[in-house]
Amino acid sequence: MKLEYGRKVFLLDPMFRPAGVTHKLKTTHYPEKPPLTNLPADPDEIMKGVQAILLTHVHPGHIDQEAADHIPKDMPFYTQNLNDKDLVRNYGMKKTQTINMTLSTHFEDVDIIRIPGRHGDGKIQHVLNTMQNSSGIVLRKEGEKTVYITGDTVWCRGMQDGLGYHPDVIIAYLGYAHGEGMHITMGTEDLERLQSAAPQAKIVCVHMETFENQELTREALRAYAYRKGFLDQLIIPENGDVIDLP
Repeated sequence: MKLEYGRKVFLLDPMFRPAGVTHKLKTTHYPEKPPLTNLPADPDEIMKGVQAILLTHVHPGHIDQEAADHIPKDMPFYTQNLNDKDLVRNYGMKKTQTINMTLSTHFEDVDIIRIPGRHGDGKIQHVLNTMQNSSGIVLRKEGEKTVYITGDTVWCRGMQDGLGYHPDVIIAYLGYAHGEGMHITMGTEDLERLQSAAPQAKIVCVHMETFENQELTREALRAYAYRKGFLDQLIIPENGDVIDLP
């Protein structure tokens, strides 16, 4: 996802591989191999104007070799922790930086703040550990709307930290993906809790219909939000859509 914020252009969780080239997971809701769709534009076109990379975590749906091949190796690259930083450096990236959870990291005049997430609703710790960490990111700049990017998470206590920054816009990673015997990204009920906790925010719903373990579709999300009375709070883009939030 390409995000223009505070007159800066960020690329978020870059995955550039073509459709159908990845092995399927055990839990599947689609017959095709992932990704289920190609990029909406040529990688070189996507990279035009990009000034920095934001990575919520290093699972294959969020960073791959194809993306690394198109990202300049000296471009600022922000990761959630030292482990992810080392993995990104293995892609040849030279200007990597971890995002702090207590003090703002900066890209020029934009504050970048790490928010804890929970990449699964399971109770068995060793199973959760196999999912590794995933973080959200808050972007903040004086005179601009505050943006909270949830990253891959289910509704959890850590998300309250993100909401504590009173975001005007929330980019919510949905899909209701399943793995390791649990759901690992937000579904409709998670989203309902999120919108109830942040009624002032516009919520941009992404991260659906890309991988075969994602159960939630855009159509089902629209129907659920309409029944529950919060569809007007949501923006549900199609692949390649450009959204302008005043």
